[in-house]
Amino acid sequence: MTNDEFNDNLPEEPLSKTRRKKDMHALQDLGETLTTLPPALLDKCNLPAELLQAIAEYKRIPDRRGAKKRQLQFIGRVMRDIDAEPILQVLDEQGQQAELAKRRFQRLEEVREQLLAGDQGTLDELIRDYAGLDIQYARALIRQAQKELAEKKPPAASRKLFAYLREITTQ
Repeated sequence: MTNDEFNDNLPEEPLSKTRRKKDMHALQDLGETLTTLPPALLDKCNLPAELLQAIAEYKRIPDRRGAKKRQLQFIGRVMRDIDAEPILQVLDEQGQQAELAKRRFQRLEEVREQLLAGDQGTLDELIRDYAGLDIQYARALIRQAQKELAEKKPPAASRKLFAYLREITTQ
């Protein structure tokens, strides 16, 4: 019998108390995260009815004398009986989508700033990449936003330009 075969036949060591507590706290933290999610995202997680009820109760109860803390502990206890991996995958997906949206937003802000700085190359790139771009309207918004910026007026045209860029790039 080799050493590996011998190790395979040994019963698994029970988790230490510290490890079990860390796991329980992680589930409780995940449960706390679930209490902050919108209902549509909770539906995507396919949670058991008991957990959904516990989350609804958490949202309903006032935070007096540790009531919310006790409810979070209960949510953590309920979560011990379910597989948390699908929930984590849904939350990870949501986080990735939020990160993509954030990057898209930042990129549009950069494009707007380049247009307001007078970068003709950026405008040419937009014209080339987006056939639905109304060139006259875009140039009018750019001129108006530049004028507002020079006169230190509120950036209404700049906001309109951003909204128009977002509309054109999502089509």
